[in-house]
Amino acid sequence: MNIFAKVPGLAQQTSKLGSVLQRAFYGSSGRVTLFEQRNFAGRRLDLTSDCQKLSDRNFPERCNSVQVESGAWVGFEHENFRGRQYLWDMSDRGEYNCCDKWCAQADHVSSVRAVKQDTTPPKAQLFERAGFSGKKMELQDDIPNLMTRHSLNRAASIRVLGGAWVVYQEPNYRGPHYVLEKKDYNNFSDWGAQNSTVGSIRRVRFS
Repeated sequence: MNIFAKVPGLAQQTSKLGSVLQRAFYGSSGRVTLFEQRNFAGRRLDLTSDCQKLSDRNFPERCNSVQVESGAWVGFEHENFRGRQYLWDMSDRGEYNCCDKWCAQADHVSSVRAVKQDTTPPKAQLFERAGFSGKKMELQDDIPNLMTRHSLNRAASIRVLGGAWVVYQEPNYRGPHYVLEKKDYNNFSDWGAQNSTVGSIRRVRFS
């Protein structure tokens, strides 16, 4: 016998309390909604945790617009978080009405994961050569053009000491990009790149 059924509203309140406790215990990454068509139309998929295969959620591997309610997320071209990356964070209120907004060449997205939040002040060190050697740049804010600011357009290793960052191969936050969370990256292959070209870098916005 369900003892909650006889008390109006108690079952619903208990369910809500369970959800709150579950989020507190496991942690909450935020919320993002993917849409099949541009301008937030067509089939949609709400996510509050990582998804290795969008096809498992009966969502087509086509995504043309995204709304971020909270947190920051990375879409991947292939399943299991592989291939080209697409960052969706709270920049511009977290609204991406077309895939051009996240520098995509096509609308194919197969997996999505949340970016790990770090509460320490944003700080990153970029090194010209692998193994944290060569010319060093220390950053605490966005840089739209590394060549103009530091006379350098490449970084073969990076240390993220605070926050989360996204490096772009082209200036002004364009082109292929890679999300870097708090840790050491000994070589550009560690963040998924095929070369050390870095044109711009900015902080990931979680709010």
